[in-house]
Formats: sequence, C-alpha cells, structure tokens
Amino acid sequence: MVFKFRIFSDKVEDFALHIEADANNTFFELHEVIQDICNYDPSELATFFLADEEWDKGAEIAMFPDYSSKQPPALLMKRTILGDYFKNEEDKMIYVFDVINQKSLYIELNKIVMENKLNTPAVTFTRGMAPVQSTSNRFNTDLLADQDSDLQNVFTDFGELEDLNMIYGEIGEVM
Repeated sequence: MVFKFRIFSDKVEDFALHIEADANNTFFELHEVIQDICNYDPSELATFFLADEEWDKGAEIAMFPDYSSKQPPALLMKRTILGDYFKNEEDKMIYVFDVINQKSLYIELNKIVMENKLNTPAVTFTRGMAPVQSTSNRFNTDLLADQDSDLQNVFTDFGELEDLNMIYGEIGEVM
C-alpha cells in the first residue's frame, strides 16, 4: 500500500511538496526525505504530531525520547510505521522542522493506492521554496574562535610561562 502525501506551509503560499511512501516506511524515513528536499539542517530537532481535521495537535512522534518529561513517552520516528497511524484519505499530521521557533509543515494524506511497495519515500512533485529553517539556533564557530582568542589574551596578559619562570623560578624548585 502506498500513501500519497501533500505537504504545504501556512507561511510560504507557493510552496508545495508531494511525497509517496509505503505503509511500511517509518516516520523517520519520511523525515529524512523532507529534510533532504527542503535543505534543512539534519542536526536540528524535528518532530511529527498527528492532527485532527482542524489541525489540532495530537500524539507526538519524536526523534528522541524526552527523559525529562513527566508525560508518557512519545512515539519514536525510527520505530513508528506510517501504516499504523494512517488509515483514511485526509488523515493529517504536522511536521515541526524548527522546534525552537515552532516552524511547521502541514501534511495531508491525499490518496491511498494499492500497488507495489516502495523501498523509501519518494518526492513526486515540488513547487516553490520551502520555509526557511532558523539559523539563530546554531553555534557561530567564528564567534567561538574570537572568544577563544580573547580568552587566550587574558592568560597571556600576565606574560609567557618562560618569563614567569625567570622571575619566580621553576615550580618544581618551590616544592
């Protein structure tokens, strides 16, 4: 059984994406295809939420378990099969691709086709540019390098180790 999903954004009107996935594919496999086609940073957290007909969030399907939560454990993308949760055309889910800034894509099951299986989900249609993933959540390595050099300057403000040894003697001699 093959699911035909329609993916869209409420922020970027001309963006549309169609993906076909086998009922036996995992949510993680679908996540990987979305990440790839939208050029999203795979190191960023993402999560799925099953949704009702009004797009209200239901059960979460997360990348990793949340050990700090007192809630029951979320379903995990790598262990959760699409066919276990999609039964009818127009079933919905929300894909949060930028968890910190709550940026989402909306996914609707358009059609269920009884045909040969797909090994991995496949993009069958794309239009427009995907919503942008925030870059403010990432480390700025140039800034860290500048901070490291500033930190190094703090230590060398007292002089080089050789100079201190000449003034105070070797540390081993004191002991």
